[in-house]
Formats: sequence, structure tokens, C-alpha cells
Amino acid sequence: MNQALLRGFLSLLLLVGMADFAFAQPIGGTSVSFEVTDARLGQIELSGRLWQPSTTPAGVAAVVIVHGSAGWSDYREGHYARAFAGAGFTVLAIDSFGPRGIATTTEDQSQVSALQMTRDAFAASRFLETQGIPIERQALMGFSKGGAAVLFAADRTFLPGQTKRFAAGLAFYPACSTRALTPKPASPIFMALGDKDDYSGVEPCQEVASAFRATGGQVNTIVYPDATHAFDGDPAHTGIRHLRFVENYMQCRLLVEEDGSMNLGGRRFAPADPTVLSVMRTTCMRKGASIWTNLRQKGRATADAIAFVKHVFAVQPR
Repeated sequence: MNQALLRGFLSLLLLVGMADFAFAQPIGGTSVSFEVTDARLGQIELSGRLWQPSTTPAGVAAVVIVHGSAGWSDYREGHYARAFAGAGFTVLAIDSFGPRGIATTTEDQSQVSALQMTRDAFAASRFLETQGIPIERQALMGFSKGGAAVLFAADRTFLPGQTKRFAAGLAFYPACSTRALTPKPASPIFMALGDKDDYSGVEPCQEVASAFRATGGQVNTIVYPDATHAFDGDPAHTGIRHLRFVENYMQCRLLVEEDGSMNLGGRRFAPADPTVLSVMRTTCMRKGASIWTNLRQKGRATADAIAFVKHVFAVQPR
């Protein structure tokens, strides 16, 4: 095999491997689908996995799970789904990427927005309502970009036409570069951060939490020691991993006004102006981040998240 063919073959293997990783389906549950309105594509069908509790009657309370920029996986979405189902909750983990033909947005966040993933979450909520669980008995959980969707869902500044909101939000190392200038809290939030996070960062998320509290919102923030972004990841990767090419917006601060207009470093943008991302890429975005899995903190965060949701829904410890 000549060198050109060999390089092509190896590249193909790499792409296949990346696709398998990005579309790795969580283990367990049953396959479901539901429709959502996509701002670009119109009406599309999303897929998900639904877990029912083994000992608690279905319909008591539920958790919707939204993945991050790398797509869903068994070691994260599957892990939390099984943990919550074991604690007595119905769980719906949704795949926002596969049905759109996306493998990952880590190196191009323009492929699908966190706000669109918020719409996906509300569509999942409506599906659960057809299963007998009203949104008032649902919590929303998300990771990284999905964590940003959690923060948006908990703030009526975003998607103001969505009158019904989740009872609670769990944002794990969320992307905090975009927030409302004056939040309109709709749900209490549990925020899980890693003290070594150089991707979303701790300070930007603490700013979000402070603004949320200043306007009457409830935020329970825990900063886990020796934990990076995605510290609850693959148990096979406890060593440090350098992600050289991921888009990193940790230094950006995009403030959203009540009317939807945006402010970036003193420059104003109209609501939904698509050029804001390109400006962020040339001003405050950088490339790269480092992550590792901390199994101890993953276990602690899992227990903390379950305790928070049980408290919200007044579920007695088991």
C-alpha cells in the first residue's frame, strides 16, 4: 500500500472511530422519539432513551438529560440515567446530535446552538407529559453545552414564549459565556463545577450564579477539588488529556438584554444576530483545554445530584 493510500485508510479509521465515540448510545432504557422545531431545519424528530424506575411507580417525577458538545455516551448520560432510575425517577436522555447528522460540536459550536438544545429539552418535557409526568415534576440535567441549556431553561429571559418551566435544573460544568444581564429566575439550580476547569471555568459560572441570586434565584454551587471539565467522564481516561483544537469561550462574556439584544465587550448586537459568534471567535475565543476523569468526584457529584432532586420533589431517601 502506498503512503497516500495508507494515510487515507488511517484517516478513515480515525473518522469511523470518532463517529462511534460521538454516537455511542447509552446502555439500558428503551428507545423513544419525539418532534421538535429546529430554528434552521424546521420540524424534525429527535431520539432518546427512556428509563423507568424499578421500585417507584412511573410518573412520580422525572429527569431530562441533555448531553454536551461531544455528544452522548454511556459513561456519562447512561451512568446518570441508571443512577436516577435506581433512585426512583423516570429518566429521558435525549440525543440532539445524531438526528441532525452531527458527531460533535467541540471544534465548531455553530453547528447547533445551546439555545436550540434548550428547545430540544422542552420538547422532551412535552413527551414526558404525554407519559403522565407534568413539567412541574421534571428536572433538567445537562453537561457543558447541555449545562448552558439548563441555565437558559431556568431563566425566562431565554425562550420567553415558553411559559411552563422545569421544576429544577442541574448544570454540570456549564458553558457560562452567555448569560442574561438581569436574569428572570424560573427554577432552582444545582451547579457542579471542577476547580481545575480550563474549558468553561469556575469564575464565569460563579458570575452567572451571583447574577441569578441577585434577582431572587436559588443556586446551589459545589466546586469539586482536583476536577476538570468533564471530570465525570470515561473511567478509562483518568490521566490528563489535552484537547488542542476545541473552541474555548471561557474568556467571553456575552450579556443578553431583556429584549434579546446582546452586548459583547461594549459592542451591541441585535437579537439572534448570527455574526456574534464570528466576532467572539476573533476576539475572546481561544483553542484548547485539558480534562481527566476523577472517579471519586464523579461518585460524589452523582450522590449530590440525586440528593438535590430528591429535595426538590420531597422524595424520601431510600
